[in-house]
Amino acid sequence: MKIIFWFFCGLTFFIYCLYPVIIFLLAKIMGKEARKEEITPFVSLIIAVHDEEKVIKDKVLNALALDYPADKLEIIFALDGCADKTHQILLGFSDSRIIIVNNPQRLGKVAALNKTVPLAKGQIILFSDANSIYETDALKKLIRNFADERVGCVSGRLSYLDTDSTCVGKGENLYWKYETFIKIQESKLGKLLVTNGSIQAVRKHAYPYPDPEVADDFSIPLLIQAKKYKVLYEPEAVAYEIATQNLKEELAQKARILSQGFKGAIRLWKKLLNLSPLGMFELLFHKVLRWGVAFYLILIFLLNIIFIHEPFYLYILILQIAFYSLALIGFLLRHKSKIKIFYVPFYFCLVNFAALIALYKLIRKADTRIWNKAQTTRARRLDA
Repeated sequence: MKIIFWFFCGLTFFIYCLYPVIIFLLAKIMGKEARKEEITPFVSLIIAVHDEEKVIKDKVLNALALDYPADKLEIIFALDGCADKTHQILLGFSDSRIIIVNNPQRLGKVAALNKTVPLAKGQIILFSDANSIYETDALKKLIRNFADERVGCVSGRLSYLDTDSTCVGKGENLYWKYETFIKIQESKLGKLLVTNGSIQAVRKHAYPYPDPEVADDFSIPLLIQAKKYKVLYEPEAVAYEIATQNLKEELAQKARILSQGFKGAIRLWKKLLNLSPLGMFELLFHKVLRWGVAFYLILIFLLNIIFIHEPFYLYILILQIAFYSLALIGFLLRHKSKIKIFYVPFYFCLVNFAALIALYKLIRKADTRIWNKAQTTRARRLDA
C-alpha cells in the first residue's frame, strides 16, 4: 500500500515539477531555433462563428487592420448555424477580402473548419476565434516561421485581459505562465504539443482534417507533428481575450477541453503512434498522465488516512488538509481575495475537478463538437 502511495506521489511530482525541468534541459541540449524570414505568402484567415453579434464587428475591423499586404489576405467567416444578427452585420462590410461561408446547420467548430479549408486560397491557413483580438503585427510574426519548409504549424500567444478581477482569472493567468514556459521549451524542440485555437497557422497541404469530436488545438498540432513537420510557438504573435469571470463557465470550459482531450487520445491513438519518441514522451507526461492527477490525489489522500497512526504520514496528511483548506478558502473568497496563497490551490483543484467531470462526460458519451463560449468573455469590447 505504501508503494502505491509513494508511486502516485512521485508521479504527480514528476508531471508538474520534473517534466518542465527535463523538457528545459532537452531544449538546451537538442533545441534549435527555426529559420525566420520576412515572407508574404497568400494567407486565408478562417474564423468559425456561432452567434457572435456582440463581438463580430470588432473582429472584422481588427482583421482588416492587420499589417499584411491586402492582396495576400482573405478573411473567411465560417458561420456555424448562426441564429442572431451575425450574418447581417458581416454583410454590412464591403471589403473584397471578406468572404462569408454560411452553414445553416450547426455542426461545431472543427466541422466548420473542415468544410471551409478546401475553399481557402491561401498557402497558409490562420485559424482564429471571433472574440480574439490580434496585435496588428501578429500575422507577420506568425508567417515568418514558415520560411522553414519543415515547419507545418505555428501557434501564437494568447494573453488574457482582466485576470486580476477574480480568483478564477488570477489562477488562470498563473496557469498560462506555467504552460507558456513549457511551450517555449517544446517549441525549441520543434514539438509544441498543444496550440491555441484562437491563433494558430498551418500549411494548407498539411492540414489534417481532424475528427470534429476532438478539439482543434489538441488534434491539429499532434497530427501535423505525426506527419514529421515541426510545430512551433511564436510568443511575439499576440492575441487577446477576456478571461472567464465566472466559476461555472470556467469549470464547463475546462471540462469540455479535457473531455475532448480524452476522446482525442482514444480516437487518434493509431495516428499518434507515428509521433517521434520525444513526441510520445511529451504527450504522455504533459497531457495523458496529467489528466489522471485528480484520481492520483484522491488515492493519495485515502491511502494517507490508512497510515495516519505513523507520525510521518500524519504530517503529510496535515499538509494535504492545509492545502485543500486554502483551496476552499480561495473558493469562498473567489470574488474578493487578492492573495496568491488562496487562488493557486483553488485553481489547481478547479482544473483537476474539471478532469473528473470530463471523464463523466466521456463515459456518458456526451457530444463535444458543439459548445458555447463563456458569455463573460464577450461582456464588452476588447481593446488590444
